[in-house]
Amino acid sequence: MRPLLLLVSMLLLAGCARVMDADQARLCRAVAPALHEDDTVIKESALAPLPGSQTSLRLAYTARRYGVTRPHWIICTFGGTSGVDRFDLVAVETDRGTLSDIKLAIMKRWWLPDAVAMQAEAPFRLDGRSAYWLQQAMNGLSLAGIYGLVAVSFALVYGLVGRINLAFGEIAVAGGVNMLIVTGIASGSGRLGGPALILALAAGVAAAALWSWAIGRWVVLPLTARSRSPQPVLIGTIALAIVLGELIRITARQRENWLPPLMNLPVPIAGGAEFTATVTPAQMLTAGLGFSAASFVLGLLAFTSFGRGWRAYADDPLMAALIGVPIPRLLAGTFLLSGATAGLAGTMVVLSYGTIEAGAGIGIALKALICCLIGGIGSIPGAFLGAILLAGIETLWSATFNIVYRDVVIYSLLVAVLVLRPARSSLPPREI
Repeated sequence: MRPLLLLVSMLLLAGCARVMDADQARLCRAVAPALHEDDTVIKESALAPLPGSQTSLRLAYTARRYGVTRPHWIICTFGGTSGVDRFDLVAVETDRGTLSDIKLAIMKRWWLPDAVAMQAEAPFRLDGRSAYWLQQAMNGLSLAGIYGLVAVSFALVYGLVGRINLAFGEIAVAGGVNMLIVTGIASGSGRLGGPALILALAAGVAAAALWSWAIGRWVVLPLTARSRSPQPVLIGTIALAIVLGELIRITARQRENWLPPLMNLPVPIAGGAEFTATVTPAQMLTAGLGFSAASFVLGLLAFTSFGRGWRAYADDPLMAALIGVPIPRLLAGTFLLSGATAGLAGTMVVLSYGTIEAGAGIGIALKALICCLIGGIGSIPGAFLGAILLAGIETLWSATFNIVYRDVVIYSLLVAVLVLRPARSSLPPREI
């Protein structure tokens, strides 16, 4: 009964997160430059769903011209939450008034096709339906990388000590937040370039690794040694996730919480007059980081002494200790590696969406846990394959049905996996 109550509590917390359609966000971002002169510098401040509306996004930004910077906002309203209606911009409200039907029609006809899709420059010709599904596949690659890396974090720790650390979602958020802090410092001292961005990404990964090591050293391992039941670790890491989320939320007002616009210019892939599939350099970088990091972890476990020690301890902890595997160093390395992969996932969220919200870690952790359960918890390749499947389901639902109910379906899948495949989620704990 207690595990079920824990699951219900986590689902309720995850339900507090807002859902934002990435395609609609790209369209709304393209509207702001059309409202100002060509030499105006637009800098995004915040983009989020409009409270109380399922089809509207609110974009806050600053416009700088002739050395004067002024704050502005717009509200973009779309024709629906599923299918091609997601791309139909039906109204634009600004801080200076609502855009007239004529101005909106001109913008949709002459500005948005060039600013967002660049349809005439698409190198490959595809019919509108095929291009639409290609676009969804490209959107799903980034999600697969993010969920896959957090799922790998779960699998690394569970495969070694037989416990689930539900704080990995907030550890990922902490990695993204530290990246934003470093980019904010770099932006304040000068132009944000490639070296500064790499430094910020490394800082996010390192911070998440240290958080994971500390949680493993002072929470997961002591609770595992004290009790054969997995419940103390579950409860303890849920509490830590809430603490981390609140800490990030409280300190959010004291710093810049948005990545400066980088690598967000859409590049056309294929399409035609009806629809053109595009991808941004940020999306390509995110997908590349995710799949490269997963390949690195697999190679590390397959071809290094650390990997041999990890596999030996996962098979038989006592025998691994008897043959000389350095257990304390192995455990510390595993927590550092799992935290680094989760932190990289958090930085990937920032690269893809420009920010990461406090409290978003609960939803990330639960979705990564679904990936692990689908692929076999404790299996690194299975975790990533489960992430690809889950990202496909999520993208397919967003493209076909009402996006508002997407997370309802995903979390229902978690319940179904737990009920139908209990052997995957209740393996016997390991002795330390």
